[in-house]
Amino acid sequence: MSSQAQAPSDLGDIYSSYVERRYSAITIRRLVNALEVEKDRLEVWRHPLGFAHAELTPFVGAPVGERFRLHFWLDDNGVSDALGDLHEHTWHLTSLVLAGEVIDSNLVATPSLVGEYLGSRIEYGPNNIAHKVGRFSLHVSEVRKIKKGAIYQIPSRTVHLNKVGMIPTVTLVRSIEDRRGDGPLVLSRGDAGQGFATGRRELIPTAHALHALSKACSGVMD
Repeated sequence: MSSQAQAPSDLGDIYSSYVERRYSAITIRRLVNALEVEKDRLEVWRHPLGFAHAELTPFVGAPVGERFRLHFWLDDNGVSDALGDLHEHTWHLTSLVLAGEVIDSNLVATPSLVGEYLGSRIEYGPNNIAHKVGRFSLHVSEVRKIKKGAIYQIPSRTVHLNKVGMIPTVTLVRSIEDRRGDGPLVLSRGDAGQGFATGRRELIPTAHALHALSKACSGVMD
């Protein structure tokens, strides 16, 4: 059987390959082709932290509490959110780098009355709320550079900072909720208010987003 026949042909197959850890079967070319098939139903957003985001979960049959997402950085505009990009997630995360390079820093947040960082716990709802939970000191526990073809994992409730080492960078992210119930902690140096919680995500026209992704990655499709 040829490699063409074995490769994923749609988003469901790509997700199955991901779950089965057959990461080499997933390429940007296969992904873009699959996204084109679903483009009339697909939504792409500009995330407040500077990347484009497509929610693939509805297309892949993921179980409750699990999400499958595409993130891509096609420019270096960086963080656009007032509260900053130091945050934790409420899920266990696995990310496959399909193009470019991710620089991931994991940090330990320690409560401190004189800590440099203000902590806010996010409560999601019709109007998201950031509840201030005190001050924290931070120190870096690990810095990793993850290149094309590699995966990295971040345990739930780990404070981290993501940057990209080059443009374009494209990642496929699978996350599984920890079901603890409370929202994520975000940290900022100043009293930045509720920027992270209330920052609106800009909807990007899907055809434009897919064209930009394909053009930016034309030299690294496979």
